Amino acid sequence: MSSSGAPDTVHHAGQAARPAAVSASHPHDRRDPWLRVDPEEVTTPPFAGQPGHGSTAFLRNQPARIADGRIQGGYTGVYELICPSCGDHPYLDYSEIPPRLQQLRGPSTLKAALAAYHQHLGLAEDCS
Repeated sequence: MSSSGAPDTVHHAGQAARPAAVSASHPHDRRDPWLRVDPEEVTTPPFAGQPGHGSTAFLRNQPARIADGRIQGGYTGVYELICPSCGDHPYLDYSEIPPRLQQLRGPSTLKAALAAYHQHLGLAEDCS
């Protein structure tokens, strides 16, 4: 029993027991209260180009091809900027990502890729 004297579970003929909190005041509201988020608690990550954006972003040598998440055929000699915060995934081939991510990804020379990386993350622009 709970502190209010109500049973902890509610039994109905032919139905499984459910916690009283689910069936008490709002019998049709079965959402987990721990998963609810108040609008005041919602924060958004910094946008691209702002300091703090894309802490998981990285540069890599562009693979010749990716099939089933594996690199095949070596590398092309140019570099790509991968930013999971923007929705990119390193296991996807360049041809499998949307155009906005293709534009971000590159390919670029190492110098251009480093400049794009610094700009994307809002870091100091001078990377000479």
